[in-house]
Amino acid sequence: MLTIACVLSGGEYDWSHVLRLRAMVHRHLDQPYEFVCIKDSPFPSYWAKLSLFEPGRFKGRVLYFDLDVTIKGRLDDLADYAAPFVIVKDWFRFGFNSSVMAWDAGVADHVFTDFDHVRDAPNFKGGDQAWIMHKMPSADKFPKNWCQSFKHAILNGGFQPDMRVCVFHGFPRPWELADVM
Repeated sequence: MLTIACVLSGGEYDWSHVLRLRAMVHRHLDQPYEFVCIKDSPFPSYWAKLSLFEPGRFKGRVLYFDLDVTIKGRLDDLADYAAPFVIVKDWFRFGFNSSVMAWDAGVADHVFTDFDHVRDAPNFKGGDQAWIMHKMPSADKFPKNWCQSFKHAILNGGFQPDMRVCVFHGFPRPWELADVM
């Protein structure tokens, strides 16, 4: 069975953001799934996302979303994307954006097991995204229109019609723009 995952690591996010995401997934995903929120990471802040790859945490396929995304279209294509690991290509620089990822459980366990917070966190200024890119350099990327950046779309004339997920990296946050999204 498919697992939909998110991470709640404190900071500006709370349980209301988890419920918001769960409701959007429910409206836009046809296949059966289990919704899981990880709250037990040994790592702080955005590094908590690496706990998604803890060996044995999941079985089958996993589709992950940051809590500040807005789902606008069908999600089955993202969940079923034919790659063992797939992530969003960053819009503004070389690299990944880890706001949306999908993978087969077990294929990226080394993202968690190879990470030493004391040793590695200071050396990866791009945070979890830089670490994931370091450990999964040849990862497949979702089709660019499926996961679109709010900032990039505003700067470049609007959203593409086949968008599934709008990624709000940084500010504004989607709940600040209820009338837009």
